[in-house]
Amino acid sequence: MNILGIDPGTRNMGYAIIKLENSKISLLTAGLIKMKAEDLQFQIPQMVEGMSRIFKEFTIDEVAMEDIFYAHNPATTIKLAQFRGAIMLHILQEFGQFNEYTALQVKKALTGKGKASKEQVNFMVKRLLNIKKRDKTS
Repeated sequence: MNILGIDPGTRNMGYAIIKLENSKISLLTAGLIKMKAEDLQFQIPQMVEGMSRIFKEFTIDEVAMEDIFYAHNPATTIKLAQFRGAIMLHILQEFGQFNEYTALQVKKALTGKGKASKEQVNFMVKRLLNIKKRDKTS
């Protein structure tokens, strides 16, 4: 089973595809779909193009997306909500369904603590997926 995970963002949208097989988990790919700092109407087609490439290149069995968080700036929250709506529509058109998880749910599932730091989450992801390579957050 291949699971596509999406961390939505209007400038950098993170994604990863993990494979679950016989209770073994492995990372197939991960990356960013980068959008230019433009109006939303120009960023949405960039996101659609990037996601379409992922759906064409990989067989996806499940899609999971981070639920919206509430930014300090209401305008940012509204823009992210609009962008997420476009992401959801594209997933529904390409795949048909998805699941949403809050950051708290993801952190708790990975570390046992809903308020875990990014470093703790990073450590557990690398450990679970047997990733040895250092990244920018290590």
